[in-house]
Amino acid sequence: MVNPAPSSSPSVFLFVGKEKYLKERAITELRSRSLDSSSGELDYKVLHGSDTSADEILGSAGTLPFFSSKRLIVVKDFDKLSKEDTSKVVAYIKNPNQHTCLIIDSDDASILEDEPSIARYAKVLRFAPLSDNEMSTWIKKYLSGQGKTIEDDALDMLKESKGADILSLSSELDKLTTFIGKRKAVTGDDVESLVGKSVVASAFDIASAIGDRNASRAIGIVHELASSGKKPYEITGILSWFFKRVLKAKLLLDAGDTESMVSQKLRINRRSAEEFFTHVHSFSAQALESKMKILLDADLSIKRPRYNPSMIMEFAIIRLCLLG
Repeated sequence: MVNPAPSSSPSVFLFVGKEKYLKERAITELRSRSLDSSSGELDYKVLHGSDTSADEILGSAGTLPFFSSKRLIVVKDFDKLSKEDTSKVVAYIKNPNQHTCLIIDSDDASILEDEPSIARYAKVLRFAPLSDNEMSTWIKKYLSGQGKTIEDDALDMLKESKGADILSLSSELDKLTTFIGKRKAVTGDDVESLVGKSVVASAFDIASAIGDRNASRAIGIVHELASSGKKPYEITGILSWFFKRVLKAKLLLDAGDTESMVSQKLRINRRSAEEFFTHVHSFSAQALESKMKILLDADLSIKRPRYNPSMIMEFAIIRLCLLG
């Protein structure tokens, strides 16, 4: 979660974490609080670490505001800035221009690890992904603001299909509220109709096909995922995650846990629990480890540009089916 914004207005903010939606909300809030409405884009600038330099950042930060009391400069992907340029910006942070509000946006906290003293000069706000319970609360609150509710199975499907990406979730929720019209509750059928079958449900289906040694069906599901925009490396990631969970559940059961205890520990939703444990009992621990090795090999090959990712994915599916 993000720390609450301070009442004062520091000259430098350090945004740390991968939760982009909450970062954008914080930037919007700072922009409305710091800039005069008449300044338009003149006192606001967004730069990116991958295609900017310290000279450009410091030049923008050193420019006096046109209409507002302060300029607002946002440097996104700061971790992609070169080490030399990073050092120059760090020096600026320790003695910033009081007429500029500089926001440093970084996915990780490496800048704080390399330069811990920065925390004395900049206001650090952390934007970590929401936990499962926090995500459920956020979705319900978002829909409540639009006069809507959501059924439990629809909530589970949304979290499965979109993960912890709030930016993507907010877009899907807006589509869903338009889709259901005057109806108040979002149902599982609504989510499947608009968002598509959940990624986890697809992983279940592929695992079932693999267990039946039905390579044609498994490859067909992979093609469906690809047509919906999933990349081969994302599909190997989905399957690796799924088989890893199945293996973890099997080991917990072997250690004496009940299925109910395993469901609670692994956060397996009620709707899919029965099918999940069918897979747990269908595969041996050795077979699951072998499957994860096949997927790891496929993932490494997919990331080497001289190979055809789709062919590698299909070959991996065939190997998984041969294992059963």
